[in-house]
Amino acid sequence: MINLFLSPPVWGTIHGGDSAETVLPLFQRLGREIWAAVEASGSRSESRLWLCKTVSLSTSLSPDERRRLFVKVLREETIGRELASHLMRMVFEERPQMAGSVLARRSRVLEKFFRGNPRRVLEWFSNFDVAGGSDHKRGAKALSQFAFVNRDICWEELEWKGKHGQSPAMVATKPHYFLELDIVKTVENFIEYVPEFWSSSEFAQSLQDGKIFCIDRKYFVELFVDWFYDKDSRDVWEVVNDFLMDVPFTLLCDRLLITLSESKLSFFLKLFSSFLSSNGEQKKFDERLTG
Repeated sequence: MINLFLSPPVWGTIHGGDSAETVLPLFQRLGREIWAAVEASGSRSESRLWLCKTVSLSTSLSPDERRRLFVKVLREETIGRELASHLMRMVFEERPQMAGSVLARRSRVLEKFFRGNPRRVLEWFSNFDVAGGSDHKRGAKALSQFAFVNRDICWEELEWKGKHGQSPAMVATKPHYFLELDIVKTVENFIEYVPEFWSSSEFAQSLQDGKIFCIDRKYFVELFVDWFYDKDSRDVWEVVNDFLMDVPFTLLCDRLLITLSESKLSFFLKLFSSFLSSNGEQKKFDERLTG
């Protein structure tokens, strides 16, 4: 191993010294040295970290090749679902608005998300302006705006904590009256009797920034991963492609590769090696994969 690091670099005289012809043999040699160290010490986890870090620092692939590398793995459902789960967690943390735009277009599915779950309802729909104004947030803003615009079909479904309900005219002049809503019962009524709300522009707008993912990240990760492999998943894959192009390759590798099982990591590394050995020759690369 020491000899590998003490060896003089061989690419200094080659134009484009980071070429596949130069880099690939070094990776192959590094791989042999790593496995020798693994067998000698039994320290598989340390060598695994080292290998993942080495891959993450590679500059041999173009941004588009890096994107296609990850997409190749993700498209293999039996292998890619685990990677997709961790990738979506990254999206929610790093670029939640990207996924929020997809959820906004599919807002109707959240009817099921809120049904029979008071905790979720209260977290999203109880953010009315406590100062008594109309600066409501998130689901509260969507609910109030939709209620005023569509008062003829939904105002009677608003449940008030007081002895009597409030008229639209009264609430318009005193927005703090929304604080007297029984949020849980009101949302339950909207689920049962006002289906228009769940596909409305008001509700969709409240989802755009992706803050709703914080309510139950595990639920939304599973939802998006299921969408990955639906036939109607073009918008989800557009987000994935944009995210993979937008986020540094080093960060993607550091966060994602270490989460994979050894067999799945091996699959990724074989693809990575194939990209290195056939830069710019996608047809040849595809033939090797399918052959």
